[in-house]
Amino acid sequence: MSFYRKYRPAVLSEIDNDMVRQQLTSFLSKDKKDLPHAYLFTGPKGAGKTTAARLVAKIFNCEKPDKSGSPCGTCEACKMIAQARHLDVLELDAASNRGIDEIRALRDTIALTPSFAPYKIYIIDEVHMLTTEAFNALLKTLEEPPPHAVFVLATTDVQKIPATIISRCIHVSFSRADQKALLTALKRIVKDEKISIDDDALALIADNSDGAYRDAVKFLEQVSFHKGKITQSIVRDLLSVSEEKTISGFLVALGTRDRKEALGIIAELVKNGRDIKTFLVDTLHILESILVGSVMGKPTDVLSEQDVRELIPRLTRAYADLRISPIPQLPLELAVVEFCGEQESAPVPVSRDGSLSLEQLTEHWQDFIAAANPFNHSVAGFLRSARPKAVKNGIVTIEAFYPFHQEKLAEVKVTQLLETVLKKLFGEKVKVEIVLGKK
Repeated sequence: MSFYRKYRPAVLSEIDNDMVRQQLTSFLSKDKKDLPHAYLFTGPKGAGKTTAARLVAKIFNCEKPDKSGSPCGTCEACKMIAQARHLDVLELDAASNRGIDEIRALRDTIALTPSFAPYKIYIIDEVHMLTTEAFNALLKTLEEPPPHAVFVLATTDVQKIPATIISRCIHVSFSRADQKALLTALKRIVKDEKISIDDDALALIADNSDGAYRDAVKFLEQVSFHKGKITQSIVRDLLSVSEEKTISGFLVALGTRDRKEALGIIAELVKNGRDIKTFLVDTLHILESILVGSVMGKPTDVLSEQDVRELIPRLTRAYADLRISPIPQLPLELAVVEFCGEQESAPVPVSRDGSLSLEQLTEHWQDFIAAANPFNHSVAGFLRSARPKAVKNGIVTIEAFYPFHQEKLAEVKVTQLLETVLKKLFGEKVKVEIVLGKK
């Protein structure tokens, strides 16, 4: 059994979200027949909404509650609810059952008394996916429910829920978990599973979970297969934390103000399921290194010191905005568009057949050097003593006449910069190779 299912809170005291636990516990102060019949749980994915919905079902149907009325978590009813196989606790996924026919079918059966439990509980997940007609049908059911029916609606997008539905529910808001709550949940599993893991490795897992209990537990389970002591570096490797090559390409795109390329890299990260928060943190780490190196007199290969000083506060603000953004990548995309929009290079007309030629590159060699200069003065200096040698099959060959210049220009991040500048100027995507020529 997966960690997330095995360690899903079975009783109220196991909920790590203090506010949610207190709200659910407050329901115990009333007799069950006096409790509200409809609840709306809202919040981000992985925050524990479905778990809390099942705990509500246990509050109503537990066979052996304690003196306070809290469910025991061990009776047959509680076990069946936890395993989603209780006949009187019906879970419906509105994302795949969003039409009026499904809600009408639910409404037609709601009058039937429970099979053997005191109450029939209807849990509707992602309820915002219901159609307008389905919401109208659900509203009628919520307005006049039978005494044995209880509804728990869950959603990640409360803005799409009609006000008429919200007004008939007790609203419980689930926020993203802070690191303390995540670490408490993770340490409980580490202890029970006897996992050997460093505290800083656990902290890294919590940092990369975007406040979601489910993601944190899944990450922990993933790294738990490692044999031996689990360190922070092992967690970084197993969680596929952003690779230096990807960040390097991203910074090159920013340095040349190529927002299409930069946005394309972000889109690829999202497509591959990479964590934007982690990517931002790793990018800021590299920018910090470039900034310090620049102050210490070490020239940067991709960005000017001024660019770095502008990017750090922009990306830091983007990082802060991640928590309130409905679209995870949006703050980073906005930062890219705003930064790249501040300086645009004027393109050089390409040849009549639409392809870059050696003659054209030779003619505009000084334009090429000038375009590279704002982003890296030393690279521009090396180019002044170099010359274009060939343009063939999408490869631009540049000839350098000093071994040191050839070595520096041939570095991956430098050739990426040159390729981006060429694309910006001539509108053609090419590869750059640096060879050593004879003076």
